[in-house]
Amino acid sequence: MKLRRVASLFLAATLLMGSLSGCAKREIPTEEKNAEESTENQAAGELEPEEGAKLIYWTASGDLEYGKAIAKEFEEKYGVPVEVQESGMDTVNKMMLDGPAGNGADVFMAAHDFFSTAKDAGILMPLEETVAGNIRNEVSEVAVRTVEDGSDLYGVPVSIETYALLYNKKLVTGEPASTMEQIAEEAKAYNSESENKFWYLTVPTDGFPAYSYLSLDGFELFGKDGNDNDNPGFDTPEFEKGLERIAALKEMLPIKADDLKMETMSLLEQNFRDGKTAYYPIGPWLVKSLKEENVDFGVTSLPTLDGKQMKSFGIVQNAHVSTYTKYPKAAQLFAEYLVSEEAAATLYSTVYKITSRKDISNVEGLKDDEALSVYAEAFENAVPMPSVKRMSYYWTIMQSVLNSVFDGKMTPAEGAAKAQSDFNDLVTSE
Repeated sequence: MKLRRVASLFLAATLLMGSLSGCAKREIPTEEKNAEESTENQAAGELEPEEGAKLIYWTASGDLEYGKAIAKEFEEKYGVPVEVQESGMDTVNKMMLDGPAGNGADVFMAAHDFFSTAKDAGILMPLEETVAGNIRNEVSEVAVRTVEDGSDLYGVPVSIETYALLYNKKLVTGEPASTMEQIAEEAKAYNSESENKFWYLTVPTDGFPAYSYLSLDGFELFGKDGNDNDNPGFDTPEFEKGLERIAALKEMLPIKADDLKMETMSLLEQNFRDGKTAYYPIGPWLVKSLKEENVDFGVTSLPTLDGKQMKSFGIVQNAHVSTYTKYPKAAQLFAEYLVSEEAAATLYSTVYKITSRKDISNVEGLKDDEALSVYAEAFENAVPMPSVKRMSYYWTIMQSVLNSVFDGKMTPAEGAAKAQSDFNDLVTSE
């Protein structure tokens, strides 16, 4: 799948972080040496781990090997052992159960759309001012917003994902298109339903990829900051205009809605691999396999439409410190380490993911990766996917509304009215 459930599912199936600076073995400590290091660390605003501290770290699903590597590096640097356990997709709910019982993690990874639920459950420790200041200085402002509540930060953004535009170099000669108008014009001469050839492919029937069109004219899902749980914005002219954009895509994508959905994503991706599709907007998770398969492709930013820059949802994997940890200083130090330059390099080399750091120019590997560098830049233009509790309603409502609007079974005005009505019904049923 990888799109919207890239947001929850894929969301939860994402990153951790890590590498280490100064991975040399620590010298045998002496009182004089410890005092000297402590003074230097305090002067640099760095936390000192508690004596005898040991941590449990829950990584994202599939990242166990990476988690172990980063834990080893952290112990070598700070002398704090870290036990690594791979968490499933339900990390936040597990912490809500296991944390109070003393069986949870000290530091755990979670996709940012679970932030509101986790914070309201009281399982997230606010970061100390020194750590929070460091994070604000080093991490993308877009990513920081996903762990922010008022003046407090409740986690460390570790990795990011968003959409960019893949293009097939066998079909696109010269510079890739920068406007949807150019892509649409080229599609007229290229598209062939009988040959399954389409110049541009996307999934306009799912709320994640469709957001680039829905938001183009000012629609703000759940308000300006994405935190108005009561107002999804479906009853606005901007949302209706966004649905008009979805309906207009039919001319460039003469395909039935049922054939353009999350369940058929692999077919769309294969079309791109086979050289039958020129442009395909998608997240960075596809890049590694394309490289391994020697597909001749490039990555560029999302195009403009009517002179307006298209934007995608941004997704962040965050490291949170449990309020139940016995070692809050060591835990915060570990969480902060996950977004260091050294850790960012390890993140790239082990799981091919993108750090949330503002500046990637010193991140080994990533700084020279032309494809992922485009995604890193695109993230600064992304809109953090709302983490309100009713976000799940958006996915459910969009599935039916977008299908009907795209296939012409419902006008954009009717679609907007249905979306708001369905939202109201879901709220009433709570």
